[in-house]
Amino acid sequence: MKLAANLRAVVLLCPLLFLAACRQEVPAKPEVPRPVRSVLAESSQVGAVLTLPGEIRPRVETRYGFRVGGKISQRLVSIGDRVKPGAVLARLDPQDIAPAIAAQTAQVQAATTELTLAGAELARQKELRTRNYISEAQLERYQAAFDGAGSRLKAAQAQLDSARNAALFQELKVDVSGVVTAIEAEAGQVVAAGQPVIRVANSGEKEVLVNLPEAQVAMVKSVRMWQVTISALADHRVDAQLRELSPVADPASRTYPMRLSLTGDTHGVELGMTAVVSALQQRNSAFILPVSVLWSQDGKPRVWIVDPKTSRVRGVTVKTGGLSDDSVHIVEGLQTGDRVVTAGASLLSEGQQVRLLEGAR
Repeated sequence: MKLAANLRAVVLLCPLLFLAACRQEVPAKPEVPRPVRSVLAESSQVGAVLTLPGEIRPRVETRYGFRVGGKISQRLVSIGDRVKPGAVLARLDPQDIAPAIAAQTAQVQAATTELTLAGAELARQKELRTRNYISEAQLERYQAAFDGAGSRLKAAQAQLDSARNAALFQELKVDVSGVVTAIEAEAGQVVAAGQPVIRVANSGEKEVLVNLPEAQVAMVKSVRMWQVTISALADHRVDAQLRELSPVADPASRTYPMRLSLTGDTHGVELGMTAVVSALQQRNSAFILPVSVLWSQDGKPRVWIVDPKTSRVRGVTVKTGGLSDDSVHIVEGLQTGDRVVTAGASLLSEGQQVRLLEGAR
């Protein structure tokens, strides 16, 4: 009986001993520091750079049209031709104006004859008045007829001069030196007075046309110096100044047309070339770091800073001041000497221990 009781006690004690053994704490694995790349934050003087595409345009571009309507008989220039003042661009068919000149010449002759007859009649009536054969009122009527004939002659002569001027206007001439940039009407086409026929760009000042996004309008107004880079001329750079900024946005693109006058060497710069316009604002202090340092939390940009004593990271909210190439400008949130994680930021957690890879700056 005593042996059976002892066996029963042993059986009851085994589970308790097993549970006690399970309750013993398993030793925690040591934390393995995560390797990261980092860089020391150093302040630099930078400016906010605005870069926009543009196109070389003439300062003045004139659309020439005939002063009178008619049928174009000749077009004497082509696109790209250089012209000098007085050069004939196109001509109208003279057959349309010849009948008008003949008609006005006949009107002048008829008015001249009428004036001659009125003058002779007035002279006779004056002779009769001296003899008191007619009244003063009758003489005044003849005088009025003579004056009216003179006025009609002047009107006819003016119409004849106008017809002759129209004959001179059959030739479309350029006023200044320039280059033909567009043909808007061809020979054989009937055009109205003032309708654009040929477009000529003046050979004077060249400028850059830029379509400015509405978000950059306020920034552009504070810019003093511009630089224009022309890729077709081996990245030739020319200084420029703001000449005109439209106060009204284009209804289609919602951009504001801006024109910059080129003030530097424009040798070799041709109309229509593409250009890149850059503006540098006032320089401010900022930390220029790789874009890979950024990560986001609650929609705010943050970076990881490594504690030099514990080698643990902590997240810091920062304020950015723009991008340039593959770098970001951080204007708030960092101090000179902070070690910032540049690779592996998305894999870290607050307070995690890290190991700096060799070559960290």
